[in-house]
Amino acid sequence: MRRLSLPRATTALAVGLAAVVATAASPAAADTSWRDVSPADSNGSVLYDVETAGGATWAVGLRSDATTRPFAPVAMRWTAKGWQAPPQPADHGRLDDLAVGAPDKVWAVGTRHETVGETDWDRGRALLQHWNGTAWSEVALPFPEGAGDTSLSAVDVDAGGSVWVYGGYADTTGEYVPVMFRGDADGGGDWTRLPADTGLNWVSQLEVGPGGVAHAIGDGVSRFDGTSWTMQSLPPSLDGAMYDGIEMRGANDIWAVGHIRDEKLWRRPVIVRYDGRAWRTVRTPAETGQLFDIAFDGSGSPVVVGETMDPAVNPAGNYVLTPGPRGFLTRTEEPPGAGYLYGAATDAAGRVWTVGGTAGAEGGISPSAYAGIRR
Repeated sequence: MRRLSLPRATTALAVGLAAVVATAASPAAADTSWRDVSPADSNGSVLYDVETAGGATWAVGLRSDATTRPFAPVAMRWTAKGWQAPPQPADHGRLDDLAVGAPDKVWAVGTRHETVGETDWDRGRALLQHWNGTAWSEVALPFPEGAGDTSLSAVDVDAGGSVWVYGGYADTTGEYVPVMFRGDADGGGDWTRLPADTGLNWVSQLEVGPGGVAHAIGDGVSRFDGTSWTMQSLPPSLDGAMYDGIEMRGANDIWAVGHIRDEKLWRRPVIVRYDGRAWRTVRTPAETGQLFDIAFDGSGSPVVVGETMDPAVNPAGNYVLTPGPRGFLTRTEEPPGAGYLYGAATDAAGRVWTVGGTAGAEGGISPSAYAGIRR
């Protein structure tokens, strides 16, 4: 395939990345391996996010079969015996994003569906739920009176344990209004509405750092300083890129991953990194791929996960970028049994977790849920 030329700044950044991961061995000799820990009896399920903190690891997604029309929310907790799926407060819907602050402070957002008549389903409404260490419960947010078509797309927990939730609603005139709430750590209902005008057309993920400084991603990157949002200046060559995963390593080390449409490749993987001065492009392979999340292993090396629709790249569908022998991010690893991968997280032991669907997808639908651990 055609190789893309590298701008000078990108080349310099790749050299810097190579220095960061200079201790990594070549792909063939790398001391890393993936272990398939997919949940049993998960036919018709897919997992969209995984998070871990304080020894607690959770994954969320949906399950679809003849009994779940249109589908049912799934939230799974990892234990010494494998995955457990406690009862959900919503019978029908899906969970898209997850935040783990502690074993008893777990939050998930998604969509709840209810029946309309005997055969139809409503368009869905916002679903926020909280795990208190014993059970899941649905939590109501203070949307304005008359708000319709409520939705939630992102959730995060800050260092103090407060939960941040991003979404939107249609006002009484039908106009879409973005909304962001911050609540107490225990989900007691003390919610503060914060400015939500990110400048983005949609928000796929929210990352809250020290001091309440937050970043939102979607069709760009936007920064919240505690008072207002500011769209970030990204490399012009990536105009039109869409971002699905973000990781803040520090105030001056922030990564965002996603994809951009490509006339020849359909979708090409995209990574940008903020170094304290500017957002710069991180080199990715010129091949068909879409990136959904990023995590860093115990040595500080990035592990980026996603999917590819090109069987020549990987017929199983999973797409994983890690540093190669020259430090550039390359496709060097393939978790066994994995299909499309949507989430990644690092636990206290430095192990990277990833979730998605198993290999063998037909029409973009994986046969069952996948989970893997990189040791």
